[in-house]
Amino acid sequence: MKKIFYLFALCASATVFAQQNRAEPVVIIDGMLASNALITNEKKNIQSTTTYKKTDLPVKLKNFESLAGNGLVSVQVKENYYDKISLKALNRDFNLAPNNPVMFDGHLITDTEIVVLGNVLEQMEVNVVDGKKILSIGTSQKAPSATAIN
Repeated sequence: MKKIFYLFALCASATVFAQQNRAEPVVIIDGMLASNALITNEKKNIQSTTTYKKTDLPVKLKNFESLAGNGLVSVQVKENYYDKISLKALNRDFNLAPNNPVMFDGHLITDTEIVVLGNVLEQMEVNVVDGKKILSIGTSQKAPSATAIN
């Protein structure tokens, strides 16, 4: 009986952790897509942060509305010394059509004009989704997927 209880507790905690991880808001630094990890690692460079719900986004952040399901954190930094690249350019680097949608930390992005901070691009690979090649970007380190296409 104890083993069943421990197994149940383990599964329940894994489920709760996974749900919390998905509930993180999208981070925008000076109008560019970023990650929560950058905020944590760059606290000395953060000037201000403002958290928005999807329903109260200011006009300057409306192009990120489709990504703001769990909220959006807009960050202003003291110095913007970060590398930056558009999703369109990343698609080209992976020999994909420039306007091909991109998966960014689990969010499907169709606007490839969006600029991403290069400092957060930890893991990138091309995957096949519904028969179509798509660039998948992760902002946390993990082992490469066995399904990645070179």
